[in-house]
Amino acid sequence: MKKNCLFILIILISLSVTGCFNYKNSPFYDSEWVMQNYDNTMQLYYHHLILKPDHTAMLRVSYADSTNIIVWNGTYKIDSKKIKFNFTECVRYEDGKPVGTYDAQKLIKYYTGEFYYSVAELGETEDSKTYHLELIRPRNYFYGEAKDIFGNRFEEFVKFN
Repeated sequence: MKKNCLFILIILISLSVTGCFNYKNSPFYDSEWVMQNYDNTMQLYYHHLILKPDHTAMLRVSYADSTNIIVWNGTYKIDSKKIKFNFTECVRYEDGKPVGTYDAQKLIKYYTGEFYYSVAELGETEDSKTYHLELIRPRNYFYGEAKDIFGNRFEEFVKFN
């Protein structure tokens, strides 16, 4: 009798612990995030991160006033502490048309790999919540800093509704 009760208790505890991180209820599920930053000439550019429910990810980088876009496609894996990106394809678009493909692993070293993340709610409107996301590189990873393709420090992403 004690063994049965202990077994049931262990099952209930493990189910409640795994329920703490419910991916479908998290702000990551089927989400789009936007980060804006300025390069060294004070030109505004954007990172647009799209996380799909089938664990595919798309990262688009472009200047604010440009039709030239670099797009990385790959996968992501997320748990309660880290998010890991594995980008496998890189395509450059000009005026909406693909003009070149690149080795994603050479250009994407700033984005591929593990990041710790911090997500917080910024505010709430009548129909949605606004979140921000900070991606933090583990210590001594690549250059030891979280930098983007332009060499600037990562800014926070804001969830795009």
